[in-house]
Amino acid sequence: MKRFVLIEQLLKDKGIRLTTQRRLVVRRAVSHLHFTAEELVADVRAIEPSVARGTVYRVLILLHEAGVLEKHDFWHGPPYYEVTFGKAHHDHLMCVQCGEIIEFQEPRWERLQEEVVKQHGYQLLSHTHKLYGLCERCQHVDPKRASKPPHLHVEEVVA
Repeated sequence: MKRFVLIEQLLKDKGIRLTTQRRLVVRRAVSHLHFTAEELVADVRAIEPSVARGTVYRVLILLHEAGVLEKHDFWHGPPYYEVTFGKAHHDHLMCVQCGEIIEFQEPRWERLQEEVVKQHGYQLLSHTHKLYGLCERCQHVDPKRASKPPHLHVEEVVA
């Protein structure tokens, strides 16, 4: 609840007007770890059916522009959103079979990327690490009984 109050104040400070519907969307977004826009639409509409899909999508854009949440394009399904306001930096590990997402921190990677950035004379502004694999549970599922693998996003890999 405290995080919601801080986010609400941040949005007000940025001149973003919070109507009753926008406030509901923000409150529901803050209550989730990772979510898709359509999951948020369903969640909000379960409380207030009159909230338009477009309202939810516009609030997501406002929250992203205000630095409250990040949009992640994972291989699995549609983009996910995550409220990162007030959270420490972290990376993601995702199961490509069931879609489970695990957040983790690895200080050795952080040091290594700082060295790479310095070596090439860059100023790091942002970064994200996403690792894809099979969770322990999905590794033990008989391939003949596994559900259809999720649609995977195509990402360009530069080596």
